[in-house]
Amino acid sequence: MMKPGDIFSCEYSFDELTINLCDRWETGLLLYGCAELTSAGDGYDGEFYVSAIRLDGGARLARPHPFSNAGSFETELFRRIAAVIENDKTPDGRHAAELFASEYEQSKEDDYDIYRKIEPERALAPMA
Repeated sequence: MMKPGDIFSCEYSFDELTINLCDRWETGLLLYGCAELTSAGDGYDGEFYVSAIRLDGGARLARPHPFSNAGSFETELFRRIAAVIENDKTPDGRHAAELFASEYEQSKEDDYDIYRKIEPERALAPMA
C-alpha cells in the first residue's frame, strides 16, 4: 500500500492539444506529446500536477519554479500546456484526471497485492 510521502506519477499522452492564447482556444497551434502527472502529495489524495512535458519532436519542458518570473518561451509554453491538462473543465483535463485516478487506484491495489504476498513469505523465512 502506498505510504504517506510516497510520490506517484504516470504519463498522459496528448494530441491536438489546444492552448488558450489571446483569450481564445487557438486551433492553429496543435500540440502533441506526453505530460508527467505527479501526485500532489499528502492531504491531496488523487490530485495531481504536471511535473514535466515532452513534446513529440523531442523537446523537454521542465516545470518552472513557482516563484520564477522567467519569461522564456519554454516556460510560458509549459505553463499554458499544464493549465489545460490540470483544468478538469477542458476535455484534456478531464481525460488526464480520469487517467490519473485510474492509474493511482491501480497502483494502490498493486501495492496491496504485493504486501499480501510478501507477508506470508516473511512469516515462513525463519522456518527455512
